[in-house]
Amino acid sequence: MILFLNLMKKSQLILVIFIVFIMITSAIGFVYVNPKDNNTNSFDYKGFKFYLTNNAKYQVDVNNKQFIFDYLPNDLTNIEIPNFNLQNEKYYLLMNYTEKDSNLDYNLNKLGYSLNLISKRTNLACINEKECNQELPIKDCGDDAFYIKKNNINKVYLQDKCIIIQGDDIYISKVVDKINLKLVGIE
Repeated sequence: MILFLNLMKKSQLILVIFIVFIMITSAIGFVYVNPKDNNTNSFDYKGFKFYLTNNAKYQVDVNNKQFIFDYLPNDLTNIEIPNFNLQNEKYYLLMNYTEKDSNLDYNLNKLGYSLNLISKRTNLACINEKECNQELPIKDCGDDAFYIKKNNINKVYLQDKCIIIQGDDIYISKVVDKINLKLVGIE
């Protein structure tokens, strides 16, 4: 009887050790799984792989730099942008400060982030003095710039040295993604 109880205790101990081992290795495997290895959340476009991130954005690695998009390239086929070349090192991100909101800030930051990744310096600036932050310079389309403005008419065009993006919040976000695709050489 004592032998049977000892065998039972050893069996239970082995079972407990086995379960603990399974739990620990599962946790380690979960922590160290590379999300890029999971192809269910990736999309191919012209040889580039877009990965869906945890915050519902798309990430693509180009030359070991991570670019972020809100839309996949296939979602932007109806967005037309003018042909442009960025030959200078510095570009202004222009806005009318009276239109400043979280969406405008987000899109200016997203565009600035991509420009910085391709070695273009950016500076935020106001298009006019009205309610402009005193720390920001006042610039216009005579300077190399991207000008994002809210408008009822969705349109992207070149004016002097500016690429002007005007429209509603969704259109502006799509245009910024389309421009960023061109900046990284995907479009």
